[in-house]
Amino acid sequence: MKCPACNSKSLTEIKTASVYTCDDCGAIFGQVYLGDSYGYVKPMMTGEDVPADKTRYFDFTCIGSNGVTRRHGWYDPSTKKIVQVG
Repeated sequence: MKCPACNSKSLTEIKTASVYTCDDCGAIFGQVYLGDSYGYVKPMMTGEDVPADKTRYFDFTCIGSNGVTRRHGWYDPSTKKIVQVG
């Protein structure tokens, strides 16, 4: 398995099975229930300008009431709010 942001293989599993953080770039990714993904990245945009070097990539394959969906983009780890989607 590799990081979807930087292709690093240096990963750490966090909290639940199938959710990882990249030791090199700080990205967070994996497979998780949709509601549980909100604990990692909130389902709302930040209203502030966040410098690019303060953001981290996220990429979740989520299982929820609408079936399998994907949440991905960049977020501010200090607030857990989305900076950019896609």
